[in-house]
Amino acid sequence: MALSSMQKLLLIGNVSERNTLIKKLHKLGCAEVVSTPQIEKMEHTDIQQDIDECKVKLAKLEFYMQTLKDYKPTAKKLVKDHKIDYVPAKGRGAFALKQVISFENFEKISQIETDVFTQVDKLKEYKDELIALKSAEQKENALLRSLEPYMQMTATFSKFKDTQKTNVLLGEVSNSKRDALEKITELGGVYEVFAGNTSSGVAIVIDKEKRAELQEILNEIEFTQCSLDGDITPAALEQECKAKLDEIEKRNISIVETIMTFEALAEDVRKLYDYLSLELAKFECRNATSVTQTTYYLEAWIPESEAERVNKELEESPLSLAFAIREPLESEVVPTLAVNNGVVAPYESVTNMYSVPFYREIDPNPGVAFFFFLMFGMMLSDAGYGLLLTLGAGIILAIRRPPKGELNLVKIIFMGGISTLIWGFLFGSYFGFGAKDLGIWYWFNPIEDPMPLLVVCLAIGLIQMFVGMAINMVALIKKGEWLWGVSSAFSWYFLALGVGGIALASKLGSWAKYLGIVLLVLGAMLLMLSGTFGKKGAKKVSGAFSSLYGIINFFSDLMSYTRIFGLGLATGVIAMVFNQIAEIISGMLPIKFLGVIVSIFIYLIGHIFNVAINSLGAYVHNSRLQFVEYFGKFYTGGGELFAPLGSQMKYYRIVDETKDIKTA
Repeated sequence: MALSSMQKLLLIGNVSERNTLIKKLHKLGCAEVVSTPQIEKMEHTDIQQDIDECKVKLAKLEFYMQTLKDYKPTAKKLVKDHKIDYVPAKGRGAFALKQVISFENFEKISQIETDVFTQVDKLKEYKDELIALKSAEQKENALLRSLEPYMQMTATFSKFKDTQKTNVLLGEVSNSKRDALEKITELGGVYEVFAGNTSSGVAIVIDKEKRAELQEILNEIEFTQCSLDGDITPAALEQECKAKLDEIEKRNISIVETIMTFEALAEDVRKLYDYLSLELAKFECRNATSVTQTTYYLEAWIPESEAERVNKELEESPLSLAFAIREPLESEVVPTLAVNNGVVAPYESVTNMYSVPFYREIDPNPGVAFFFFLMFGMMLSDAGYGLLLTLGAGIILAIRRPPKGELNLVKIIFMGGISTLIWGFLFGSYFGFGAKDLGIWYWFNPIEDPMPLLVVCLAIGLIQMFVGMAINMVALIKKGEWLWGVSSAFSWYFLALGVGGIALASKLGSWAKYLGIVLLVLGAMLLMLSGTFGKKGAKKVSGAFSSLYGIINFFSDLMSYTRIFGLGLATGVIAMVFNQIAEIISGMLPIKFLGVIVSIFIYLIGHIFNVAINSLGAYVHNSRLQFVEYFGKFYTGGGELFAPLGSQMKYYRIVDETKDIKTA
């Protein structure tokens, strides 16, 4: 269980055979093509136009998938309202695996490209029409809102025109300012109000000579002139608007129903999406090569374990090429490939969520797997919950049988359930009921006696931190800096043992106290020594004393492991509370049978909520302990994940007739 050693393939061939060679590398499934350095008299291939066209096609397919996703809730609502006939297509589900497809069938996917994009273009036309209908709907609704102040008006809008000697105005004013309209009569004008809910329509007739004085009044009451016109009454215009809105709604429903018929195309779209994703990767591989008029030069990373197979395949190939496989240079950026067994591999997703391991460092995944497993169970600490998680995740895994690299979260939950089952048995907790009441053996009950749990949590935290320091020590020793590595690790070992010896002196005797003091002094000296490395002159002295400040950080990190203690107690207490609520409410009901039904309902809701929310908490806080307290002691990170040609596929996994080719 480690990070795989990588080797570099250097290959020269006939430029006319380059595409064939890239297809062969894809079929091998273990080569990541990288950009070649600048070589004299060779140029990089420029096929950016092909790359851009491929990206446009992928964007169209993403548009298809997003459009169906967006309108599916609308379609379901319309079905519920009995407005359309629509049966949702069977989806891939939350625990879907990549489907398998042969190389032969995968190569044939290009044959459906024209038909698929014809359908996608039709879908876009329908989507564009829906957008246009939405705009039209908004326009009609805005018109209806503007009509509201004038609905009591029986005249047509065209009637309100100026005459030779008078100004005729039609507009609206807020109901709160209608009283100010009386000032119009003082100018010799007349007005009529058409009452509305929040604002009212107002028709005003006044002598043209008084227009300037009228404007002052209109500004004061915030009069808004009507923009509507035409030989039509407000009531008639309202009917026209409503009729148009009805037509828009019917057309909307019809288009949504039509859009959902495109679900039949989903499988072909997924196939084409993976095909084009791989074609894009191949284009980028071609773009990464250097060429002359007749030859090309290609570089690719391959795992050391696959070097012999690649060498054999290329030697037996009829292609015109010359190649060599060498070890990576110190200056090269090498991709990272973790090679772990089925137990550790799922936890690679946890590590990669933080940062991919650096190629030249020690693989952190085995340690992450062990401690994540251990702490997850302690944070839930209930055997009943562990059984639920193990059975639930186990059934999914048994049905799906996922290959390596898929359904990692389900695998982590399955193993976390086993850990929870073990710790729950040790702590004597079964769905919040104590082992003492059930007559079952248990180690100790954290709710009745929480201090032992706190000690266990801190002990596990201390061990994890020590393991991280040991890994850092090994890494430094490998670099030839053995004194730095030993002093940086053993300083903390001695300090921790010294504190422990002094703390236990009352039980072990005075010798433990004196030994603890010696270890403390020795640990402090080593810590100061480790602070001098990598520094020169006076900075060595300042580095030695500033390293002592790390003692505060050390114990601060150690205290972070009390979150295991807190979550473990919280899970048990919440479970007990739900049990007590169920018992109390059940006892309050006069009918015993009804009480049983109600209590079962409370048990189900309460415990499902508890296991769900605390499983999420266990995953999040567990990850935090790995990322901060554990990785902070040794982890470099910042690597690039090994991505062989073929790993870009999202929905399918290519197999040949004899064995499964690793593409994920």
